Amino acid sequence: MNSMEPIPENLVEQTWQEVAAYTPDHASGEMKRIGEDQPELLAFMVEFTQDLEPQAIDLGIYLFFVVYRIFEKWHAGKIGQVSPDEIIACYEANADLMESLESAHYRFLERAAEVQLASQPYVIKYVVDAFFEVPEDDELDPLSDEDIGYLFLLIKTVIDVLNGKTDV
Repeated sequence: MNSMEPIPENLVEQTWQEVAAYTPDHASGEMKRIGEDQPELLAFMVEFTQDLEPQAIDLGIYLFFVVYRIFEKWHAGKIGQVSPDEIIACYEANADLMESLESAHYRFLERAAEVQLASQPYVIKYVVDAFFEVPEDDELDPLSDEDIGYLFLLIKTVIDVLNGKTDV
């Protein structure tokens, strides 16, 4: 599989449904394994979400987990180790992009989003859909637009670095 090739929608769908059915013990074991395989990527997510509201942290880590499993399945577990420098360079590029889009004309914004997100459209679609699902627990307030934007930036960074590491 070439990193330029989009991961198919059915694989994205199948993977998130599998992960949603994990028992807490299974999920915990899988997360530990991901932490061993990609310690820098997990550390990035934990560190960059630590100041958010608890439900935003939970969603961010959950989405990271699902996205990682999607890439693992698509590439039969062959994902190169991601370095801190790669993560930060990608994060900064995405932050700059999002900043430039904030002030952009709507039509340009739409086009830029299509081009930028084209590498893995179905993975991005899953992430965006997850942000706007209504929480089943009535006690939970919806995430703020600011938290959604920030989590999107983090998860897009994860998608981009994994996409660059799977053409090995």
